[in-house]
Amino acid sequence: MARLSTLAALLTALLVIGQVTAELSIVTTDVEDGTENRRQDDRDCRQQLQEQQYLNDCQRYLRQQSQQSERFDTSSEREQRQQCCRQLKQLSRNCRCDGLNEMLRQQRGQLQGQDLREMMQIAQNLPNECNIKPRSCEMEMRSSRI
Repeated sequence: MARLSTLAALLTALLVIGQVTAELSIVTTDVEDGTENRRQDDRDCRQQLQEQQYLNDCQRYLRQQSQQSERFDTSSEREQRQQCCRQLKQLSRNCRCDGLNEMLRQQRGQLQGQDLREMMQIAQNLPNECNIKPRSCEMEMRSSRI
């Protein structure tokens, strides 16, 4: 009888230890998956951006818009904006702002001062003009995230 109760107590202890270990493993896995998912998202964004030629149509559109002193919506501007919007729509929602920021970082060497600020302002509102989400993007000029 004593052996049976000792065996039962030992099995119960093993079950409790196994349960605690399983819960700890799940928490550890979740944390690791979060980091891995973020890295995978960054790789996916980089790949999407490459597939969309680093938003070259958006670069042309922004350059065209920033160089004009007055805003006329000509058919060529509408076409340029539509091409840009098509490229943006091809990026997943969570990559759009990062893509626009990366595109601006690539332009940084060619533009300065007011031209760059104007391009950033136009880029910030571009998702809204394209009727896609997010509606606006925060433009940053620090080092690349993707």
